[in-house]
Amino acid sequence: MSKERARRRAEREAAAAAERHKRERSRRRSEQRAAVTGTVAQPVSAARTRLGRWWRRRFPPNDPLAGRRRRRFLVVLTLFLAIQAVAWFFIPSWWGRLGVLLVTFIVLPAASVLLLDRR
Repeated sequence: MSKERARRRAEREAAAAAERHKRERSRRRSEQRAAVTGTVAQPVSAARTRLGRWWRRRFPPNDPLAGRRRRRFLVVLTLFLAIQAVAWFFIPSWWGRLGVLLVTFIVLPAASVLLLDRR
């Protein structure tokens, strides 16, 4: 009888330890997410003017996502400049170059969403 009780007790303790570990992991993850969200959202609430709120929402100080945003911007800028360089090299007409510029401005936002998976 005591062996059976000891076995059930060990099973309960193992299950409780696994549950504690799962809760601790979930708590750490939620704290990390809250820290990132607080870092991004806190400067917005401190802004007074509409422009300040927009600017701080888009570019908060100490933003953990700033590096990713800069890399994406550089990829899109490089793509734009490459298209323009090819157009200037192959199209002799100013109207043709202007047309390529306008089409590039229209298509580039959609291409950046498709290429960089910005949802």
